[in-house]
Amino acid sequence: MTKKEFLKDVANWDNHRHLLWPALEATNGDVVEMGMGAGSTPFLHQYCEDNVRKLYSYDNSTEWAKKFIDLKSPGHHVGAIVSWDEISETHKSPDVVLIDHAPGERRYIDVQRFANSAKILVIHDSEPAATGYMMDKIWGLFKYRKDYESPGAWATAVSNFIDVSKW
Repeated sequence: MTKKEFLKDVANWDNHRHLLWPALEATNGDVVEMGMGAGSTPFLHQYCEDNVRKLYSYDNSTEWAKKFIDLKSPGHHVGAIVSWDEISETHKSPDVVLIDHAPGERRYIDVQRFANSAKILVIHDSEPAATGYMMDKIWGLFKYRKDYESPGAWATAVSNFIDVSKW
């Protein structure tokens, strides 16, 4: 998958792809997707397949997991989970983690859990007005940060290992 294909027709609801692309390009290990969707799962699947990387896509909605079950392959785990706690316990040091799961008020907890183990976290819905996501609790945990600002939802890449602020 090319950058042009990965970023084709990006809208506000999937603007995190603008940060996912450089995160994927800056790393070469496992990718964890917390919260599946049409704006991320197929793109991550194709990128990881093309680059022989493991992708683990999770959702706490069985309905959403079923929508993407056809993408399941030896290199791509697709599954519904009961508790988001399972993910940080299962994946000790992924390279990239996409945070875009429900409930939104749970996101900051998972960002905290991966702060010192994932190389890069890409967080959707990180705009200051989204106070319900409580992202103000996690910004101080990271050495590097890059916001992608668009009308409505923002996306943010954070890391303690890779200088994402240069993107």
